[in-house]
Order: sequence, then structure tokens, then C-alpha cells
Amino acid sequence: MASGNVTGQSSPPRVFVDVDVQRDFCEEDGALCVKGSPNALFRRLTEHAVARGIPIVGSVDSHAWDAWEFGSNDTPAPEGAKPGFPDHCVKGTPGWLKVDGTLPPRFRFIPNVPAAPIDAAVRELATGKTQGVYFEKEVYSLFANPLAEGFVRELAAALGGAPEFVVYGVATDYCVRAAALGLAQRGYRTTLLTDAVAGITEAGVAAALAEVRAAGVTLTTSSAVLG
Repeated sequence: MASGNVTGQSSPPRVFVDVDVQRDFCEEDGALCVKGSPNALFRRLTEHAVARGIPIVGSVDSHAWDAWEFGSNDTPAPEGAKPGFPDHCVKGTPGWLKVDGTLPPRFRFIPNVPAAPIDAAVRELATGKTQGVYFEKEVYSLFANPLAEGFVRELAAALGGAPEFVVYGVATDYCVRAAALGLAQRGYRTTLLTDAVAGITEAGVAAALAEVRAAGVTLTTSSAVLG
């Protein structure tokens, strides 16, 4: 695949990584609300990405009604104990949806399936035809979706091989941590926006930030990308 930059981006290019910015996590009446979710900043980052031609790679928690991690059913956990979470982000319900203003005008959702053609979706995002691609997942990491690995690798190559992945979303001590670590551990240049995340516990957030920093993730604030 030929490499190239999205129109309007500086060099090296950036890719925004929007982690689980969904109603059930980010809004006060959400089933599993993360207190202090900076929704206005999430909207600003989306607007900035669209205006500057910055591609967005995101994740969305996506469950069926009988997901194993819900406390409302007896579906066995694949390994270990069930976390017993309240039902949340059930696909097709209002809580599954992205927070208003955090989707670009042109986007795609990639299902959590073992195999599917992704070349066209990579080309669309790399050239700006599509502005955001969101991977459905059932556990914390973006890379839990089996299509994400190849997609991110191909996107990085299409953008010249060394883009900066800029991570934000919820929750810092769970899915944000997993996304940032997953990118850094695969050798991608990764930045986490500390004012554009929110976590479950203060201790959990501190531990997550220390862990990602030790893995080579740069910690900064949104002003570094918004100007």
C-alpha cells in the first residue's frame, strides 16, 4: 500500500485514539458512569480532528444482553471470576451510543469478528475519505478486537510509518490504560492526554499513569494538540 499523509496534517502525522466515549460511561445517567468525564473536551478533540484532517481510531464497548461480565446473568466467565458489572453498552441501546458531538461526519464501525476485509477501510481513513473508524470490543483493550492489530499496522504504514497516536477517553485505569499500553508495547509512538481522560479511583488512575509512562507513553495535556 502506498504511504501518504492525510490532507492538512503536519509531519509527522497524528492519529487520535478515542477510547469508549459512550453514553453509558460518560453521562451522569449512564449505567456505568465515570465521574468527571470531560465530554466537552471530547467534542473539541473530535472537532479539531475533523478540521485538521486527523484520522480517529476509536473503540466502543459492545455487548449482548447476556454478556459474561454482567452481574444480571449466569453466563460463565471465560476465565477467572465474573466482575459483576451492571448491564452497560448493550449494542442497540441508547447507552451504547457515542456521546453527542464525538463522531465525525464520516465514520465506520468495525465488528468484533475474527476476520473481515479491512484494506478499503484503511485506505479511506489514511486518505481522509473516512474520518473515524471505531472497533467494537468486549473487554478492555482496543486490540481485543482481532481486526484492530492489522488495521493499526496498515494505517501506520499508510501514514508514513511513524504517526503519533494520541489517546483519550474513559476509563483511565481500565480501557484507556489498555489502549495506551497496547500501542506502546507494539512500538507505536503514543501520547496520553491527562486532562482528556477520567478514571474510576484516584489510586487506580495514579497507578495507570505511572505504568503507561514506564512503558514509554508521553503524558501531556490537550493544549499540546489543540494549540
